[in-house]
Formats: sequence, C-alpha cells, structure tokens
Amino acid sequence: MTPEKIDLKRATQEMVKGVGGLEAAAGFCRVGKSVLGDNQSVSRPESFIAIDVVADLEPLARERSGWPHVTRALCKQMGGVFVAVPEGRATGANLMGLLARKVKEGADVSSGLCEALRDGVVEPAEARKVRSEIMELMELLAAMDAELASIEQDG
Repeated sequence: MTPEKIDLKRATQEMVKGVGGLEAAAGFCRVGKSVLGDNQSVSRPESFIAIDVVADLEPLARERSGWPHVTRALCKQMGGVFVAVPEGRATGANLMGLLARKVKEGADVSSGLCEALRDGVVEPAEARKVRSEIMELMELLAAMDAELASIEQDG
C-alpha cells in the first residue's frame, strides 16, 4: 500500500475516533462498524471509506485535532491544503479589521521564520510553530476572500 493510501487509512481512523469510535460512527452513517473497521485498517488495502460516509461523519469529528481528517488528507494528495472558510454570511463590513489582522498575522509568520532561521537550521518544533502561524494567515485570507466575494455578489 502506498504512503498516500496509508495516510487515507489513518485519516479515516482519526475521523472515526473523533465521532466516538466504530460503534458510534456506524450509528451516523449507512455502513456498519465492520465496514468502517475495514475502511480504516491498513491490512484491508481494498477497502476505503465512501465519500457519502465521509460527508456524514466528518462534521461530527470537528472537535478532534486535525479536523477535517479525510478532507485534509485528500487535499494534501491533490497538492493543496484545506483552509476553512468562516461560517456565517460575510457582509463586507469587516474588511478594515481583517486587513489589520492580516498585517499582524503576516508579521507573526515572518518573525517566527526569522527566529527559526537565526541559527541557520529550522528544527521540527520551529517548523511546526511557523506552519501553525501560516495556517492562521491562510484562514484569515479565506475570511477576507469571503468578505470580498460578498461585496462582489451583492454589488
């Protein structure tokens, strides 16, 4: 099994854990716990979770770190990243505040990266910290995009 397929299996495991385990997850989708068990087992390389089952379960695993697990793994395999768009209707009224936050978050990314590079070597913990800052900036940019899309759509 390829590393990418193993990542999908692990993402499925994390999603199922986030729902409360196999039995709980089976109660929220059209398949039983044995099928879900096969879907997450690396020893069952022919069995992968169906997209409608992911759609049923992933929203329920929101509180588990790494959410949305399967969607995030698929985005990575497709050469991208998952960035959440804020919930609620964008109004266009928040642009100045978002712009100010974007400047701050961008500075946090730059500062974190400069700090990590101070000794010429970026350690894994430093990389993790800067990547977290980058994700915050991407989520903020998604919020800005939603605000501007709202203006474009309403105008």
